[in-house]
Amino acid sequence: MEDDKERASASAPPPPSYEEAAFRMFGLLNATASQPGHVHSLRVLGTERTRDSFLKLATSNAFTGMTIADIINDVQHTADRLQRLDIFDSVNVILDTSRDPFAAKDAFDVIFAVKEKSRFFLKTGTEIGNGEGNMNGSITVRNAFGGAEMLETSASFGTRNSSAFQFSLSRPVNASPDARIDVNAHSVVRNNMMFSSHEELVRGVGARFKGLSNWGFHEISYDLSWRTIDRIAENGSLSIRNQAGHSLKSSISHSFVRDRRDDMLLPTKGYYFRFTQELAGVGKIGDTKYLKHEVEASIAHQHGGGEIIRDENGLAKAIAPGIVLSLNVRGGLLATLDDKEANISDKFMLGGPLSIRGFRTCGVGPRDKKDSLGGDAYWATGVSLITPLPKLADKPLRGHVFVNAGSMIPWKTGTSTSDTIKALTASPSVAAGFGIIYRHSVARLELNFCIPLTVARGDMFKRGFQLGLGLNFM
Repeated sequence: MEDDKERASASAPPPPSYEEAAFRMFGLLNATASQPGHVHSLRVLGTERTRDSFLKLATSNAFTGMTIADIINDVQHTADRLQRLDIFDSVNVILDTSRDPFAAKDAFDVIFAVKEKSRFFLKTGTEIGNGEGNMNGSITVRNAFGGAEMLETSASFGTRNSSAFQFSLSRPVNASPDARIDVNAHSVVRNNMMFSSHEELVRGVGARFKGLSNWGFHEISYDLSWRTIDRIAENGSLSIRNQAGHSLKSSISHSFVRDRRDDMLLPTKGYYFRFTQELAGVGKIGDTKYLKHEVEASIAHQHGGGEIIRDENGLAKAIAPGIVLSLNVRGGLLATLDDKEANISDKFMLGGPLSIRGFRTCGVGPRDKKDSLGGDAYWATGVSLITPLPKLADKPLRGHVFVNAGSMIPWKTGTSTSDTIKALTASPSVAAGFGIIYRHSVARLELNFCIPLTVARGDMFKRGFQLGLGLNFM
């Protein structure tokens, strides 16, 4: 008996390797991809808190396929949608021929085996971005009502926003992870003493829609804010003192972003475009009325690079970076819709290590003594040549040389285009320099030596070394 088993084992072919099994599977799928098929039934297993009506809507696209290839693609797409709702730890798919005796021969059953994420999520930490650092904490309730709703309460304390508190409730639109709406309430204390001798308290409520289209990311929001400018410094200018008090703003805004860069912090190729517009005075509520536009664009192109960097043992450890040429431009215009001057809270600010290097933070544009007053119209641009450092090409360190320029002015509705262009280009602020860039996982750090070349009247410039820390640099 044992001899028979040994002979049978010896004559049996060896089990296929993983590569062979995968090749056979792809061959089978390719041979049957165009055959007709349809989804007969679909089940989601492992849910406790998620509503059945929500799951039905989230998985409805899985029933549209008419061939086996369509079914596989639709099921994969549906599994990805479920995963991106951020309420499941894992989503596993089981696809099999239907076991219902009354089903057609080309029918399939689909099972999504999911594991829900924990309902409560507590996060604390520190964040650095665009010249500000803060400590923050938040409590999030996931899937609060069974439809992928997120209920979040957060608080942060930082260098610019002395304190910020926010409560928000959001939910996906039509069970899509690419579109969400939320309502929120917020309270923020901003410390502007470093450049404008005052603090600002903002309290408000709002609603927002975020959506992803084939062209890019859209955000439409409504905000009702009560702003207070107070705690003016003893040596604060008369212009700031005249701004003291309360204002009420009712505004609707739209933002569009298209980002095709390979890296947000230190791109080597691709482009970025952002366009924002805001209308204040909606519903004839409040005392603030204006139309505001702002645009930003950047492009990066790499020359050379691509070679493999090897260690002393000949093992590959990195890909050699090339020389990157980047160009950034920004511009904005604020037009009041009444005879009042725009509130300083709504004006543009320009200057500093993240916008025009070689000038102090908010150091470009109209001023009263040492206080920055902001502007109604501005432009800014920057050109950088970024290169790897000798013997450090495999490190997140780069050297660069740059030229920055820009101008900001007060502007009144009705001013002609020619007069506006003349005022914006009459006396630009320009600086050049060189420095070192360190790309950290959460922010970009620059240490630059800056040389202001031209300075407009009232500008506060900074000759010599300047440190910049943030996400978005000019």
